[in-house]
Amino acid sequence: MNDETAQLMEEVDTENQKSVSYDDETVIWEGRPSQWVNLGTFLWWGVFFIGSAVSLFLWDAGLNDGYSALINEAVYWVCYGLMGLSIISVLYAYLSVHYEHTVITRNKIKEAKGITSIFRQELFCEISDIKDINSPPAGLLGLVGLSTLVIETNDDQPIIKIRAIKNRDQLIEKLLPIWRKLKIERKGYFGDR
Repeated sequence: MNDETAQLMEEVDTENQKSVSYDDETVIWEGRPSQWVNLGTFLWWGVFFIGSAVSLFLWDAGLNDGYSALINEAVYWVCYGLMGLSIISVLYAYLSVHYEHTVITRNKIKEAKGITSIFRQELFCEISDIKDINSPPAGLLGLVGLSTLVIETNDDQPIIKIRAIKNRDQLIEKLLPIWRKLKIERKGYFGDR
């Protein structure tokens, strides 16, 4: 190791932080997105559900007078079908966010997505493979104190998006020193360029 790399390692070293070993899987952060990411989906399908329920109520209240049994049956099928589709879509959106889970250890980022074990997908990325960490504007999520963290990697999954989390800046403050240290120890600071 040359003198410049040693000097960089000293500068990056945080107070009392030990060298990160390959088998150190101490969890520094874990969480899942907030259901606020589903607000648009909930509103969209809520409009369809309420519209179908109101239409069904009005149809039964007297709008069906003078129509044939076939038209009457078709209206019931369409209204109940839209209500069922709305419920299934909202439930799927809720469960897909509920079962999205990210764990960041001192060596890896593990993303788990999928509602059932059949469709569950677990993706791993070494922290030393991180290329860049972005913190895009929070937008509407910022109104409720949430934001997104986007991590670009050199791994099989080029983008890791941790959506709608609280305290994004604290996570970045925990992750940056570990990332820099691992990048220097395992690849050299400019090793991936």
